[in-house]
Amino acid sequence: MFAVFTENESVLKKYLRRFASSSHDIEDICQETVLRALEAEKAREIKEPRAFLFGIARNVVRKELDKKSRGLLDFIADFTPDEYSSNEPTIEAQLDSHARMLRFGEALMVLPSQCQRVFVLKKVQGYSHKEIAQKLRISVSTVEKHVATGLKRTKEYMQLHQNEQGPGDAGKTENRRIVSKF
Repeated sequence: MFAVFTENESVLKKYLRRFASSSHDIEDICQETVLRALEAEKAREIKEPRAFLFGIARNVVRKELDKKSRGLLDFIADFTPDEYSSNEPTIEAQLDSHARMLRFGEALMVLPSQCQRVFVLKKVQGYSHKEIAQKLRISVSTVEKHVATGLKRTKEYMQLHQNEQGPGDAGKTENRRIVSKF
């Protein structure tokens, strides 16, 4: 078997280049092929030694490829997206949130001034109706009415402008129409 290997070593290495790119890997496969062929020769007579040698080489290559693919599959199986994902919002979600905040600010700007002050004190700064009434020297029922009006108008404004990308010339024209409604 060893004599057949030495006669066919260059052809065998060319054959193995189809499956392995590294010369180190090719040498390892050749060495494993020779060892297996010599072990097989001890157990029985081999009628076609050259074909047997190439068959062993092919089996060794398959075994190595299987081992590499199992390692890759194990890596993929060990990969859990939770370990590599973030709980932070996506860039798209952050941009959408920013755009909504801008629209909310625009909605506040179109409110009447007294309604705007009451609404900001209540919804943004968190004051109670009583505190707002004392601070602005108005009745609690007036505070309630301004808060209700502010909620209604900001909601309408936000719904009307929910698909806008940003303030542009067309948006400004639309804003003027909205202001005249309020």
